[in-house]
Amino acid sequence: ILQTNSIIFYVYHCSKTNPVPWRGQGQGPEAWWKRPIATRGALRGIQAQSCPSENGEVLKTKAGKVAINIIGMQHAVTIQNATDDDAGVYTCEVANQEDCKTSTNVKVIGKPLATSKDEVILDCELSKDVPVLWYHNEMEVTASKMIVMRAEGTRRALVLRKVEDKDKGKYVCDCGTDKTSANLNIEEPPEIQLDVKLLAGLTARAGTKIELPADVKGKPDPRVKWTKADLVLRGDDRITIDTQPGHSKLSIGNTTRGDTATYIIENAAGKKSATVVVLVLRFSNFFIDSALTSRNILDCIPAPTAKWMSDGKEIASEGRFKIESDESSTTLSIPECLRGDTGEYILTVSNPAGSKTVALHVTVLDVPGPPIGPINILEVTPDHMIVQWRAPKDDGGTPITNYVVEKKDVKKPWEPWSVVSSGGISTTAKVSRLEKGREYIVRVRAENKIGIGAGLESPPTIAKHMFNPPGPPGLPECSDITENAVTVEWTLPDYDGGSPISGYVIERREMTGKWIRVNKTPVLDLRYRVSGLFEGNTYEFRVFAENIAGISEPSPISDPVKASRAITKPGPPGNPKLKDWSKSYADICWTKPTRDGGSPILGYVVEAQKSGSAQWDRINKDLIKMCAYRVPGLIEGMEYRFRIRATNKVGDSEPRELTETILAKDILVKRNDVSLIFCHFQNKLQRLA
Repeated sequence: ILQTNSIIFYVYHCSKTNPVPWRGQGQGPEAWWKRPIATRGALRGIQAQSCPSENGEVLKTKAGKVAINIIGMQHAVTIQNATDDDAGVYTCEVANQEDCKTSTNVKVIGKPLATSKDEVILDCELSKDVPVLWYHNEMEVTASKMIVMRAEGTRRALVLRKVEDKDKGKYVCDCGTDKTSANLNIEEPPEIQLDVKLLAGLTARAGTKIELPADVKGKPDPRVKWTKADLVLRGDDRITIDTQPGHSKLSIGNTTRGDTATYIIENAAGKKSATVVVLVLRFSNFFIDSALTSRNILDCIPAPTAKWMSDGKEIASEGRFKIESDESSTTLSIPECLRGDTGEYILTVSNPAGSKTVALHVTVLDVPGPPIGPINILEVTPDHMIVQWRAPKDDGGTPITNYVVEKKDVKKPWEPWSVVSSGGISTTAKVSRLEKGREYIVRVRAENKIGIGAGLESPPTIAKHMFNPPGPPGLPECSDITENAVTVEWTLPDYDGGSPISGYVIERREMTGKWIRVNKTPVLDLRYRVSGLFEGNTYEFRVFAENIAGISEPSPISDPVKASRAITKPGPPGNPKLKDWSKSYADICWTKPTRDGGSPILGYVVEAQKSGSAQWDRINKDLIKMCAYRVPGLIEGMEYRFRIRATNKVGDSEPRELTETILAKDILVKRNDVSLIFCHFQNKLQRLA
C-alpha cells in the first residue's frame, strides 16, 4: 500500500459466535494466508464476533486512525493514513479455534519520487511474456534518446534519463488484459544562496538593525530555520524571521554586542545550509577638549585611528606640524603660526564600527589681503570715472573697516598717490577731478583693525567718453508715396558704438538742393513719415544714428522718389448692356469707370461664363480700346454670362457683370442696328469729354 493511503481487511468465517482478534508481527516472520472455509457471503448462518489485533495486541478503535466494523459474518478493519509503522503481518484468529485463523502481509512504500536530472526506472513483472504499452498522463510513450523501454523475460521497464519537471505525472503499463500504474513526482535539490554582500560577513554598529536575506530553492518548497550557537532562533520583539517561497530573511533590531555570532540558515529538505558571520561593534563618540585647541578625547571600542586634514590634504607630522595620538586622544600642534595657517582642519576617527568627523576652524589675524581684481571701469567721462572691485579673499581674520581709493597720472610718476576716498566699505567709488585726455591709474587697498593691506591697481585709463558713435544705418527705402508725403524705412547699424542707440535723424534734399533735417527730435523707430513735400518734385533721403557718444556717419542715399499722387487700380466699368445677339455672337457696350486710379485707362477686358460652369474665360486677347465689343464664337443653344474689367498700368479693376444671361440663338425680328451705332457714338462723345 502507498503511504497516506488506507488499509482495509475483510474476513469471513463459519464458526460459532466467538471473538476474532487481529494479530500482527510487524517486520516479523514470513507472512502466510489461509483461505476461508466458506465462500464470501455464505458462512452457513453462523455469526461470529471478531476482534482485530496488531503485533499480538488487540486493535482498538481510534478516531481518525483505526476503525472496526462487524456486519453479519463479515469482519472489517480500516487503518487510515498508512505509515511505515503500519507495515507487517496481520492475523485474524477465531478465539475458540486455534487452527481457525488467517493473515496477510502489508508493505507500506513511499510514493515514487525522483530528483531533477536523475535517472528513473519504472518496472513491473508480468504473469507471462506479452507485449506492453506505456502511457504518461494518458499519452502513449515512445522510445527516444531520453526514454528507453526494456523487456527481459516477464519483466518490463521504462527508463527515463535526466528527468525534468515535465516528466512528472501518472505512468501506466498496459498489457492488454491488465494494467498497473504509478505517480512520479520530481524533486529539485534544495539550494541556499546568501546575498553577495554577506559572503565576507557583516559588521554593524551597536544599536542599529541588521538584515540577513537569503534565496532558498527546491521542490517541494523546503522548510527553513535559522540557528545561532546551535539554538534555533524564534521571532520576538527584536528578532523577525520572514520566510516565503523562495526567500527567507532574518532581521535583528537594536543590535548589541551579544548579537555577535555565527548565524546558520538551514534548509530541512536535504539539509543544505549557509553561514553568516556577524560582528557588532560599539562606537561611542569623541569629544573636543577645547574650542581653540586641537586636542581631542576619544571613546571607542576598538580603539580608532585618527587622521588630520586641511584643504583636502592629509597633514603629516613633520616640519611645523606635530601630531601626537594614543588610544584615547589626538593632538595637532602648529608653533609660530602664520596667516596662511588660517583655515578649517578636519579630524576623522574610525574603527571597524564606523567613522566620525569634526571640523575645527583656526583664525590667525593679520592685515587684509589685496582686493579681488580686476578693477572694473564702469563709466568714464572726460572729468570722472566710476570703478568697482571685489572684497579681498582674506580679510585678515577681522572685518574690513574701510577701503582706501587713490589715483595717479601715468605721465607724472614722480607725484605721490592722491587719495580719492577713504571712508567706507562700499566696493564702488567715483574718481573725480580728472583732466580730459589724461591717462590715470587707480589703486584700492583694504583696511581692518590690524592695518592697511596690499593694493590692487587698475589698468591705465584715458579720461574720455568710453563709447564711440554708432555706425551708419542701412540704406533707406521709400514707400506709400503721395503728392506731399513719403514713408522712409531703414535698418539698424551694424555697430552701436558700445552704447545703446538713443535715436535717428532723417534728412532730405531735392535733386539740385541742399540737405535739410526733417525731424526736430531723434526718432526711436526704424521708420518715419516725411511730410511737407511738393508735388512733382524729386527727393532723396539719408539717416543718421545717435548715442551718448555722438552722431554716426550718414547712411547710403535712398533711390530718388517723385512726390505724386498714389496710383492704384481703376474702378469697374459702368452701365454694361446687351445690344444685339445671335446664335454665334453678342454685342455689348458699357461706360468708362468713375475712377482711373491716377493713371489713364489703357483698355478693357471682356470675360464670359458658360451655363453650368464656374469658370470665367477671357474673350479678347488684346485690350479693347472702345466701350463696345462683339463677342464671337458662341455655341448655339448655350447660355452665357458676360462681365467687363477696366485696365491701367497698375492692373485690372474689379469686374462689372451684365445683369441678364444670353441664350445663343437667332433673333426672329429685325435687328436694331441703330442702337449699336448710337452706343458707339455715345462712347466717342464720353472720351472727347
